Amino acid sequence: MKRVLGIVLVITLALLTGCSRETTKTANNRHDAWAYDLEFLVKELPKRHKNLFFQLDKKAFYWRAEEIRDQIDELTDEELIVELSRLVASVGDAHTVVYPELGRIYPLRFYWFKEGIYAIAASEEYAEVVNLKLETINGKPMEKVLAELRGVISHENEASFKCLAVEYLLIPPIMQGLGIVDDACQMGFADHQGEKVVVVSPADVDKIKYILGTTERPLYRRHGDLYYWYEYLPEHRTLYFQYNVCADMEQPFREFTEEMFAVIEDNVVDKLIVDLRNNSGGNSLVMQPFIGRIQKSSLNDRDGLFVVIGRRTFSSAILNALQLKDSTEATFVGEATGGKPNHYGEVGALFLKNTGITVTYSKKYFKHSNEDVDSLLPDVIIEPSIVDYKRGQDPVVDWILSRPPRV
Repeated sequence: MKRVLGIVLVITLALLTGCSRETTKTANNRHDAWAYDLEFLVKELPKRHKNLFFQLDKKAFYWRAEEIRDQIDELTDEELIVELSRLVASVGDAHTVVYPELGRIYPLRFYWFKEGIYAIAASEEYAEVVNLKLETINGKPMEKVLAELRGVISHENEASFKCLAVEYLLIPPIMQGLGIVDDACQMGFADHQGEKVVVVSPADVDKIKYILGTTERPLYRRHGDLYYWYEYLPEHRTLYFQYNVCADMEQPFREFTEEMFAVIEDNVVDKLIVDLRNNSGGNSLVMQPFIGRIQKSSLNDRDGLFVVIGRRTFSSAILNALQLKDSTEATFVGEATGGKPNHYGEVGALFLKNTGITVTYSKKYFKHSNEDVDSLLPDVIIEPSIVDYKRGQDPVVDWILSRPPRV
């Protein structure tokens, strides 16, 4: 499932870069399984993280870990997952995260629009709630649900929390461990008759087939399986370039860049849109050929070059956005980024064999700004709206295309 894969992309990238698979010793019973894995985590995470206690009090970390160990027999597995997540989230590093096994999830997809959280897709069984606003879970208002989630989600700013919270709503162990959901998950949606309450059951991730709320797909929602692609829009004299993952495909990015600039040279192009809003990272060096070319291009001015950023712009994509900010005249449009300009990153992973949990951690600190701000902010802020989404419109690209051509 693409959404769940979105929140574990960091793990995938860690595996691709050759992280070790050192694990705890094997346990013979439930108590030992949790005790061994917790001991391993508490021992290894401070050693492997670049600077685990950059804002977290060391004594508080070890005290809380000891408290969790003493509660192993009193808490359920789901509650222990939540407490482990809370412990790791307290580090304050969005790359240092607890990932439980995600074989089964609630078969919906949510997005947090400016009007609230809406179901944008669901399995056929729950298709009736698509495009409806989520208002309660087991009778608890969403503002209270989100308040309880905040402490267990590793995030560095509000944009990141908005991006991740809608993912965590789908994870049964987290929702159960917080006590929000018990045996049944009753989601209450607003419709024209009041509230529609639906009992949602978990499903196997690999077997879910989603029904979407709209079949209209603006540019930013096309070709999500590609790391990078472009399309020339002759009627607007604009080239749209979407960069989704900082990694090479079968056609290396350097060759792709040459091909794209050949199209620019062979056609009338007044505007170039670089869309980073779906890019959650990878290797920041991959984009260097494009950055080198655009710096020398005649499109490099505030009315010719537009960079789109958003809540899912994270990690290496942040670094690329900052490079474009510092080295070009681009106009930035969209939302605040989910990652901080100065941040810990370059991910490693610990695999806790007994409990099936993966914990990622940062091995490097990236400093690219003299000010330690929470997000990179666009020059023009445009928030996503459920109205635009249902109509298949993209107000960000529409705003760019409506701008007068360069003189």
